[in-house]
Amino acid sequence: MYDTLGLPASRSWLALLGAKALRVLLWPARVIEARGTMNQLAGMTDLELRDIGLTRQDLADVTARPLDEDPTRYLVCARAARLHMDSARGPRI
Repeated sequence: MYDTLGLPASRSWLALLGAKALRVLLWPARVIEARGTMNQLAGMTDLELRDIGLTRQDLADVTARPLDEDPTRYLVCARAARLHMDSARGPRI
């Protein structure tokens, strides 16, 4: 019996199991990396955060995400949404 990739079904099962095991083994490294990023951002002043388009609330919001999730994707989306909202409002006087 073959899977959708043309591999023997037992081999794809083994590959899936190996991928899952690798993900579990690398989980601590992903957590450490994500927390390091958050610590760097938390150490910035409000002015520095504003310079890169973020707020303290963005940092608080990202802490609700899973521990091993890279916060970068969420923060980029938060910044883009804020820029979009600011441009929709028009110029400030």
